[in-house]
Amino acid sequence: MITDDFYKSPFYRLLTFVTSNFKRIRNMRKLVKLIMLVFVILFVVFPCKAEGYGKYYQGLPFDIPKAVTPAIPELEVSLAEYGGIGNGMILNTQAFAAAIADLSERGGGHLIVPEGIWLTGPIVLKSNIDLHVLKNAIVLFTPDKTQYPLLSPDEGTSGSRFQSPISAYHESNFSITGEGVFDGNGEFWRPVKRFKVSNAEWNSFIKTGGTVQQDGAIWYPETSSEKLTKKRPRMVRFVRCERVLLQGVVFQNSPSFHVNFILSDNIVVDGIMVRCPWNAQNGDGIDLSSCTNALIVNCAVDAGDDAICLKSGIGDVGRRRGPCANIIIDNCTVFHGHGGFVIGSDTGGGIDRVSVRNCRFIDTDTGLRFKSKRGRGGVVSNVYVDNIMMNDIANYAIWFDSYYQEKTPEPDGIPEGGEMTDVPFMPVTDDTPCFQDIHISNITCRDAGRAMFFNGLPEMNVSNVSLTDCMIHSVAGAQVDETCGLRMENIHLDVAEGPVLSFNNSKDIEVKDLVYAGNGEQKVRVSGSRNRNIKIKGGKFCIDDVLFTPKAKKAITID
Repeated sequence: MITDDFYKSPFYRLLTFVTSNFKRIRNMRKLVKLIMLVFVILFVVFPCKAEGYGKYYQGLPFDIPKAVTPAIPELEVSLAEYGGIGNGMILNTQAFAAAIADLSERGGGHLIVPEGIWLTGPIVLKSNIDLHVLKNAIVLFTPDKTQYPLLSPDEGTSGSRFQSPISAYHESNFSITGEGVFDGNGEFWRPVKRFKVSNAEWNSFIKTGGTVQQDGAIWYPETSSEKLTKKRPRMVRFVRCERVLLQGVVFQNSPSFHVNFILSDNIVVDGIMVRCPWNAQNGDGIDLSSCTNALIVNCAVDAGDDAICLKSGIGDVGRRRGPCANIIIDNCTVFHGHGGFVIGSDTGGGIDRVSVRNCRFIDTDTGLRFKSKRGRGGVVSNVYVDNIMMNDIANYAIWFDSYYQEKTPEPDGIPEGGEMTDVPFMPVTDDTPCFQDIHISNITCRDAGRAMFFNGLPEMNVSNVSLTDCMIHSVAGAQVDETCGLRMENIHLDVAEGPVLSFNNSKDIEVKDLVYAGNGEQKVRVSGSRNRNIKIKGGKFCIDDVLFTPKAKKAITID
């Protein structure tokens, strides 16, 4: 499919020149050469829309450009041609480097990694190259930390970090494909928190050497420390790259994040698997930071931290980077993670135009997780989540958290004219985070700790959120704090304990056709002095089911 950009390109002008000057070109050999050049540019060099991915753009609530996939030249070479030996013992760093350099000089092509175990140091990808790992091939990154130099800060980080096992910087039109496995040997890098492992596991870590933090809470691998562990490499790290495809392969056991795109554009991640131990420190699955036009589909993630996560930097740094925008996530399965789909906590550049559909979250701490805090800033808006199945969610099925890694502050005593639940205001600045215009529908969840928790800031409420056609089975009900403009319609809550709905200092709330079941209390709790215009319509609730605090009595009506 030819894109609109083609008609604006110099290639189109060249074609126009040839056709319009046909009669003036008397040398037929020259004419043929010109026409051949145009066709090569059109069908080989000029990128095409992602074939087969058009269905993921149907029915979106916003218009965004379709992702563009790389067009790789047909040339194929094998890693073995460059001295590579896949016996799991010989280091292949130079073979990978030589093959990539040769392909790059020849205009690009496919680097085939055959069956075997290919021990290697860092791989640096270049434009126009496909790294294709065959089935039954394992690329195993060496545990020798001297192979990963400590790099100075770049556009993607504010501090130094060890070189990533797989990286690209300012490259375009490249891919990693196949059915093979990339293993980051992360256990040689990651610290281990004592409370996350059994006695037997803890003792086995200590026997390997390393050091234990003075208070006994954390074990660090040999040659590591608290300071160095913060500089652990991300397994796949691409900075300011475009037209990138990851397809079919497995990325496992990273030192920290597994797949990390930063400031990149036109990204397709299709059918990959990401996996690591459940307790892998900072073991995020797929993270996009200030990226645009990305498609993440048909993936499976089993992570030690957030599974699929969108970020955009902190404060001024994030605002300079810009938003994470035009993102589609479809048909993905998360087997474990701190959150199935996550936004934040780095939200400084904003998050805009995101669609998450047809996904499954199993055994995650949280299902949908929106997190930030004062000091990080950014506007998160135009997020649409639909048709999500969740099971075994330890904490919240849906969680908006404006106090990430902090406790919600409490006033020093009861404010004048207020109540104990009236959290103090802070001034609104560029670093005040904002969650708004978020739409969640067709959620089915079995066995959550709490159905939902909205925890906004008094100076910047979570605002304009809609929840429709959701069925959630949980221990506790829905807690809505410092939220305005919430619409809940056709929600079924099966709650085991406590009130089904709780509101604190929330405004302009409409709950319509809520169905309640379970052994909890068929009660609505309202607290705080700043509630206004809370309406419950069409359910079986009556005013006698409402538990008020003194300043909250006039805030709610039930029809």
